Amino acid sequence: MIEIENVRPPTVFDTDQQHAGRVYAKALLGASEKAGLTQQVVEELDQLVSDLLERVPKLEAALTSPRVPLETKYRVLDRAFQHRLSELMLRFLKVVCRHRRFDCLRAIHRAVREQYHDLLGCVDVQIKTAQPLTIDLRADVTARLETMLGKRVNLVESLDPALIGGLVVRVGDTVYDASVANRLVRLRREALEKTAQTIKEAVERFEIAE
Repeated sequence: MIEIENVRPPTVFDTDQQHAGRVYAKALLGASEKAGLTQQVVEELDQLVSDLLERVPKLEAALTSPRVPLETKYRVLDRAFQHRLSELMLRFLKVVCRHRRFDCLRAIHRAVREQYHDLLGCVDVQIKTAQPLTIDLRADVTARLETMLGKRVNLVESLDPALIGGLVVRVGDTVYDASVANRLVRLRREALEKTAQTIKEAVERFEIAE
């Protein structure tokens, strides 16, 4: 019996994973476009990565592990997804497993969303706040981001009480941190730097007086 440990999914992808993600995403979207299933496939991948793999980390670990035989991975995929995913998506997952790139599935997911939204003239923007956005504030933030980016914006919201207030916005690999927590960190750093400079100046005056 093969023991499978839980793996912590990556949130930052290395260059190889990013490249693999873009290549597989392009292939998946190309196949789904020919089959007329693009929106369905994107939604299935969203559900797979954002929901199921989060709830069942051992499933991802088994499909990623080089110690698990390929035929076993195929059986796992069939049992888990045969009646939940389209045949196209199931075949795609088997191809990813056959090439031993299931560790790139989250990078593929990100690339699929980016490429799909490029086709739609829209972009995913991840926004993190301490409290849920109100309807009016969400509309205001969306309008400002669309003006700044020149594209339609799809907000992907999450909560982090540690931010205290304000928000953190992520567009691709670029992060804009306008949270209260970040401002407090900056103020503390500035206060320490100012204190250090004051001490340095006092020492310099003392040395001159001597």
